[in-house]
Amino acid sequence: MPRESFKEFKQIIQGEKLERQKKKKDWWHAPFRFVSKYITWILVKSSVTPNFITITGFLIGLIGLLLIGIGNNLFIIIGFILVYIYYVSDEIDGEVARYKKQVSIRGIYYDEIGHLLFLGVFFFSFGYSIFRFNSEFIYVIFGLLSSFFLSGIRITRKIPILLSTKTEILKHIETEHEIMEKINSKKGFKTIFKKIMLNLINGFTHQTPITTIFFIGFLIFINVGFLMILEVIMIFYFFFMFIIFIIFIFKTSKGIEENVLERYRSQQST
Repeated sequence: MPRESFKEFKQIIQGEKLERQKKKKDWWHAPFRFVSKYITWILVKSSVTPNFITITGFLIGLIGLLLIGIGNNLFIIIGFILVYIYYVSDEIDGEVARYKKQVSIRGIYYDEIGHLLFLGVFFFSFGYSIFRFNSEFIYVIFGLLSSFFLSGIRITRKIPILLSTKTEILKHIETEHEIMEKINSKKGFKTIFKKIMLNLINGFTHQTPITTIFFIGFLIFINVGFLMILEVIMIFYFFFMFIIFIIFIFKTSKGIEENVLERYRSQQST
């Protein structure tokens, strides 16, 4: 076991993440970080590497989506459990890496590839499962397109990080003073409302709350036979993901200079 107290251990593996969670209010990670720290407490003294956890967790999540897509009622429930295990493992790999000081570019690469592949079939598994129950192929199409939109939202979010590494772009960006004036001028109720709405959008476009919504829908269907709940959820998320995907493209484009420069300043200060 680690030599530090559990409180110190938690600060080492989650300190930065918890500060970011508090700042960004990304509440959807909280349940998985609550569980992951106890598992990490055990794993850090083993020979298990962060990359092994990343790859194994991804495979577990993929099997979970496969069971949801093609399984019977029992396998669907097992599939959701495996997907939740993947979400916990997605926290654990980073925590083990931070504690063992094994953070690497390759590890980040595996993590990002895993996320993109997982999101690429995420909604498809739900859509295909609904199709198996109602024989309406449109739900497979809804699932495919929703997965595309979800992956697109993640990629769009990552673009400022990529751009912030290309320092030549900074020559074509407004001065920091002018940007800060713009940021400081956006205050009041409108800003607070926009922050609340953005937080809700961020939450309900993240796969963990979406998984829970579909899990509840599948449980209702399995126990009551009310298939329409799944159809409504799938249709809602198809249109929701499409709208948010378009909004994120234009929103990122509109504030790209501020976003890139903010990330660049944070890199310079570390």
